[in-house]
Amino acid sequence: MCGIQKMRDLLTIIITERKSLLKGLTISFLLILPFTFLPTIIKSGISFSAILGRLNDSIIYSFGFALIVVIAAIIHNYNGLVDRKWYFDRPAFKDLEFYGRIDGVGSVVYDLETVLIGKIETYFFRLNLIETDNKKPILEIVPLIDLTDKEQEIEKLKTDDKFQTDFFFGKRIKLNEIDLEAPNSIREILKDLATRLKNLKFESLDIDEEQLEMDLK
Repeated sequence: MCGIQKMRDLLTIIITERKSLLKGLTISFLLILPFTFLPTIIKSGISFSAILGRLNDSIIYSFGFALIVVIAAIIHNYNGLVDRKWYFDRPAFKDLEFYGRIDGVGSVVYDLETVLIGKIETYFFRLNLIETDNKKPILEIVPLIDLTDKEQEIEKLKTDDKFQTDFFFGKRIKLNEIDLEAPNSIREILKDLATRLKNLKFESLDIDEEQLEMDLK
């Protein structure tokens, strides 16, 4: 049964990502193809007839290697989604009743990521898990707030609450510092952050909750 479910999940990724996978296959093929002519060029020099004679084999080799790259990407994405799902199924996350989303769809550069989006108090938060493939996974919390003309407040969050502004505006917490079996553990963290944001007079971004729910159907 697990094997059948795994095949279904892999098929879902392939169908969802078919355009980006085809794009990745094409790019990989074009990048690999020129290198397959190197043995011929080294042996015979830049000979048009020798290169033409090599063309069919080069196309087959290039397509084969490109296909391997795409298959490896599918397996990598599948394993990453499975790892995140295991954590998101823990009581601390399930209690939030946030909406699940897939990030990275349509991209051959970024990995697929399962993220959660939901509302605590008057603020929406985006939750993501990183480094789930090692022993120290991290929870990434991003408040969906308006940052316009809030330079001083942003600095206070960076100084007092360990917020980061490198690739995102939010904070990171090691999952081993959170009791994932306690239903309210993450909710309490987000409630404290919501209170902090309210005190600093941040405004939540306008997000349509009905649309979030409809997107799941």
